[in-house]
Amino acid sequence: MNCQRIIVLVCHAVACLLFPVVSSLGFQAYIAFIGTPLARGASLGLAVQLIFIAFALTNALIAFASSMKAKVSLCCVQTIAVIVYLLPENPLRTLFYGSLSSALSFAAIYATKRLTPPRTET
Repeated sequence: MNCQRIIVLVCHAVACLLFPVVSSLGFQAYIAFIGTPLARGASLGLAVQLIFIAFALTNALIAFASSMKAKVSLCCVQTIAVIVYLLPENPLRTLFYGSLSSALSFAAIYATKRLTPPRTET
């Protein structure tokens, strides 16, 4: 495994590690500004868990994609899927998790673009 591939995997792994941290901070900020959520139960926790699993799998696919067009397309499909999944019942969570998943994925793509050395053709 070459150095470039390791950098790509590390950047996307860091994005996956930041997802639950930022999600927890966002929930704490919601409680501080608005108050406790009205909806309770296991369904919201399971929905967030499903979104995280889809986020991790999509980032794994993005890490192994070779073209920038494929990476951006996968990120857009992931964001649209989160929006479609959450939008009817949870509009505020839709905005938060849609923007969180797309921002972290695009940040990982940008970080890999900046950190990897340019390819030299031999």
